[in-house]
Amino acid sequence: MPDLKNRHLAALLTWLIPGLGQLYQGRTGKGILFLICVLGLYVAGFALGRYQNVFWIWVDPRLDPERFRFSYLAQVFVGLPALPALIQGTLVSLSDPEHPFTLMNGFMAPPSVETLNTLQLTHGRLVEIGTIYTMVAGLLNILAIYDALCGPAYTGLEEDHPPQGDAASPTTTQ
Repeated sequence: MPDLKNRHLAALLTWLIPGLGQLYQGRTGKGILFLICVLGLYVAGFALGRYQNVFWIWVDPRLDPERFRFSYLAQVFVGLPALPALIQGTLVSLSDPEHPFTLMNGFMAPPSVETLNTLQLTHGRLVEIGTIYTMVAGLLNILAIYDALCGPAYTGLEEDHPPQGDAASPTTTQ
C-alpha cells in the first residue's frame, strides 16, 4: 500500500479540485486522470447548458419543489468550479427580491424564470444533457474523494498470498 500522506487533507483537496489529492499523495497518473476526466466532463456539461445550468436557489423543497435544484446537490461535489453558484445563490436569497445582489455580473447566479424558459425553448435537450454531465462529474468526484481518503481499491496483495483451503494446493497428512 503506498504512503497516502494525510488522507483527510487529500480528500479535501480532491473535493476542491478533482485529482489534486491524488497529486498531493504522489499518485500522479491517477491525479491527472481524475483532473482531466472530471473537470472535462463538468466543463463540457456547463458549456452545453450555455453556462446557466449550474446554480443554487435557497428554497424549502417541501414548499417550492419546482424551484428546488436537486441537480446542484450532485454538482457541488465538483468543488471549487461549482462553489460560485452557492455563493451567488446565498447573496440572492439575502438581498431584495426586486434588486438581487450578485457578484461577477451574475455569473452562476440563479437565472430568472424567463431566462430558463427561453433557454429550454431554444436549447432544451442540450441544456438537459449538460446538466446531466455536470451532475455525473460531481458524482464521479465522490469516487475520487473516496480514493484519496481510503487509497487504491486494489493493492496487489492477492498475488502474494494464494487463497487458503484451495483444493489444488498440496496438503500434508501424517
